[in-house]
Parts: sequence; structure tokens; C-alpha cells
Amino acid sequence: MSFSFVRTRLLVCLVTVLSLGAFLAYAQDAEAEKEPASSAETKPETAEPAPGNAAETSADEELASSGMTADEARDAELEAKKEEENASLRAKNDAAALAVFQKGLDLEREGSYRKAAKRYLDAELLTSDKTVKSNALSNAARAFRQAELYGREFDCIERLIKEHMNRIDFTGAVNREYEIADAFYRGHRDAMFEWLPFIKDSDRFVECSERALENAPCAESAGAVRLRLGGMYLSKQLPDKAIEKFKEVLQLHPGTDSAYYAELGLADVYCQLAERGDGDARWATLAIEQLDHFSETYPKAPEIQWVKEQRLAIDKIQAKRLHDLAKYHHRNGRDDLAERYLSQVVQDYAETEHAIPSEKLLAEIDETYEAPPASMPRKDPAHYDFARSPIPLEDADLLIAPENSDGKWLLPIRDLKKDIKTDSRESYEERAGSDEAY
Repeated sequence: MSFSFVRTRLLVCLVTVLSLGAFLAYAQDAEAEKEPASSAETKPETAEPAPGNAAETSADEELASSGMTADEARDAELEAKKEEENASLRAKNDAAALAVFQKGLDLEREGSYRKAAKRYLDAELLTSDKTVKSNALSNAARAFRQAELYGREFDCIERLIKEHMNRIDFTGAVNREYEIADAFYRGHRDAMFEWLPFIKDSDRFVECSERALENAPCAESAGAVRLRLGGMYLSKQLPDKAIEKFKEVLQLHPGTDSAYYAELGLADVYCQLAERGDGDARWATLAIEQLDHFSETYPKAPEIQWVKEQRLAIDKIQAKRLHDLAKYHHRNGRDDLAERYLSQVVQDYAETEHAIPSEKLLAEIDETYEAPPASMPRKDPAHYDFARSPIPLEDADLLIAPENSDGKWLLPIRDLKKDIKTDSRESYEERAGSDEAY
């Protein structure tokens, strides 16, 4: 065994011993570090928490139990604070509204109705109490009514119906709306300024009537209101709306006076539309149907003469339309179509002014047709004689001289002749030849 080998073995043993010593030292240090940590883990069971962290611990536990995040909890807290502030503000506004409401009552007792109504509306705007709001609107409507501002009153009633249905007398409110619409129809207009009463607001009849019909479409006076609306729309050149209203009257109020006049109004609308221009004869056909229906339903009506005249006018419109169509087709070589239109004029509208030229043109197209002579008497159109009656006589002075003229300018003229003829159909010469001439 050589010396180098022995030396190598000794070095290996020395390194091994040193490594073992280092490992043992490291193990002792690690064991020393574990002992304080384990003692610290067992101590918190008996240790008391710090006072400053108690609130944070409870807040964290409450947040964890509610299931909200930190942002949601913060938002909820801000919302709670805002609601508390709003409640305080509402309480102040309610107190101010009651004071303003009382001021309105005082002004109404003094007779300042317009100012009182404004105070009531201010109180309604301030308060959040539904009962106070409805009372304020009711008092404002009453004050506007006393001030004869029916349009402003109608606005208050409309708000009461829309917002406070369960706190008002609905039937009374709707009836008042119909009364206001009737007032506007009869000429009422609100004064825009208290110091300039001659400046009036616009007519609100259509607006008030439409809203009243929406609230109570089958009220007692709804038929008359619809009839008025139909006439109003017709006068404003709105025939579609007029037809709609007249049909509603016939559908919802049959057998009433409103339905009677609605039939006449509907016929009038159709006749006017037919006179304006009717390429496909739609309006003329509807007018004839409506006029014939009225004649059959009310044969003894005072308006029957008007119905006959309108029926004749529609016949003339139809005859002219067919005659013009016949001439157009005749110029274009379609005598078969022209003959058909001319035959319809001759058969259905022989009493119109287009019957004779249609007969002549038909005789030119069809050699087998012989036109009657133009001197042949035709069917006379409807004619009406107005009943005439004299003006009733009165036993009184006709003219009296002014008392402050001492009779210088005019002497009293007395009616000395009582049996004077007043029939305008007698000529002056006939009256002059009698003893009763004047």
C-alpha cells in the first residue's frame, strides 16, 4: 500500500466527519426555530384581541354573512344616507306645502281666486303626500272655476283623473269635463291675463271633448258631443274624422236624436266628397245608400226635401261622370264601352241634364236606337213650396218722437189701419186697386 493511497483515505474520512458535524448543527438550528412558532400557535387561544381591531372584526364578519362585496356594501351605505337626507327634505317640503295650502285658502276666502289657484298648485308641487296633492288639485280646480278659467280647471280635473283616481268622485269629474266642453262650444274663452280680460285664450272644445270621451265614452251626453265633433271636423275640412265620429254616434247611441242628425251629417259628408271628385264613384255610391236609408227610415222628416235635392245632385254627378267616360271611349274607337255607359245614363238618370246629349250620342253609335224628342216632358225634379204667412199685426205705436225734441223732428205715427194685406204674392197694382191698399 502506497503512501498516496493512505493520504487519500484520510482526506475522505476527514471530509465525511466535517460534513456530519455541519448537518448536525443545521438540524439543531431548525429545531430551535420550530419551537417558538409552535408556542405562538398555541398562545392565541388564551390571548385577548387588541381593542382597536374589534370593530373591524365584527364588520368583516357581517360583510361575510351578508354575501355582498365591499363595493356593494359601500353603495348600500351611501344609499341609506341619501334616503335619510331625502326623508328630512320631504318633511320640510310637506310643512312648507301645508303653509302654502293655507295661504291659498285665505286668498280664496278673500275672493282672489286666480291667486288662490296658483297657491294650491304650488302646494301640490311641493308636497310628496298623495292626499295633500289630490286636495290641492281639487281646490285649484274649484278656484279656477270661480275665476271662470274653465280651461285651467279642465287641466286640473284631467290630472285628478289620471293620477288620483281612487281619491275623487270620478262620475262628477267626468260630468264636469263634459260641461266645460259644452261651455267652449257655446263660445266661452278663458281670459289670458287678469289685467287684460279682453285678450282671450284659444278654443279648446275639440281637445276637451276628445279627452272627456276617452274617460267616459258612453256618458249621457257623449252622443251630442260626438255629433258636435263631427260637425266641427267637417267645417275644418277633415272628412275622415267627421265620418268616424258620425259612425260612432250611430253605433253607440242608436235611436237617439244624436243618431238622427248623425245620419244626415254622414250623408252630407258623402255628398261633399262626391262633389269634389269621385273617379270610382265610391263616395257617390255611399251617399246614395245613406240618403235612401234616411228616406226609408224617416219618410216624414222635415229634412226629407233636402234629402231629395241631394239625391238629385248626386244623380247629376253620376250622369256627368258616365257621359264623360262614354265620350272618351267613343273618341278612342271603343263604341262598345261608350254604348254601355250611355245606356246606363239613359236608363238610370233620365231626369238629369246629361240624359238628352247621352241619348243623341247613343243614337249615333247604335242605329237601332231612336232617341226621344228633346221636347218630350221629363221627370220633374223635386220641388218644394215654402209656406208663407203674414207678419202678425200689433195694436201699438209704430214710431215715437224723441221726448227731448218737443215734437220738432218727428210726430208720433199711430197704426190706424188694422186690416192691411201683407201677402207678398200680390202685386202693388192689385193692392192699389183695393180699399186696403197702402
